[in-house]
Amino acid sequence: MVPAVIVTEAVSRYLAELRSESDPVLAEMEAHGARDGIPIVVPETGALLHVLALASGARRVLEVGTAIGVSTLYLARALPDDGRVVTFEIDPERQAAARDYLERAGLLGRADLRLQDAREGLGELDGSFDMAFIDGVKAQYGDYFEALLPLLRSGAVLAVDNVLMSGTVAENRSDGNWTEEQIANARAFNARLRGHPDLIGTLTPVGDGLLIAVRR
Repeated sequence: MVPAVIVTEAVSRYLAELRSESDPVLAEMEAHGARDGIPIVVPETGALLHVLALASGARRVLEVGTAIGVSTLYLARALPDDGRVVTFEIDPERQAAARDYLERAGLLGRADLRLQDAREGLGELDGSFDMAFIDGVKAQYGDYFEALLPLLRSGAVLAVDNVLMSGTVAENRSDGNWTEEQIANARAFNARLRGHPDLIGTLTPVGDGLLIAVRR
């Protein structure tokens, strides 16, 4: 299920009106996600990730949660030809779909697709990264963060999706989709990152809530 933008209906319609028309590959990916109920980033989140990667001059990007490659595509398009998105996924069918879409979009050369639990894979990486995007298993966000923080250079950008969970995190009550346990975990995670001594960040109501931070 694709989350709604946490704004008024009027704002949501206005954002949709301003959006550039999707290219054929991205449009097909969005239709795929909607048809099969695969969580993918909404266009506003994708566009913001693209801008953040461009603004930071990113060349090496980490991604936790490839799914079918929508966010990977937005990030890869912001990189130079020799840039790379190292992205982790645990579902082989989704990863195969991502590989196909990225190849058709001419971006497979900028993607390092890894079929592996990110909690293990992040510990095997060397060097520093310019940006990271977390959008994997929500209960494991804290584990991903601990594993990737040492890989981020000073000035690197960190983005984390679904931090407002359809607004339930702010309301602090379940909507029948997100559980009370998930909401409590998300509130604790948000507070942890907002107060972390190595980060300067903020929460935004883009998509399902996007936390954006810069490593000191």
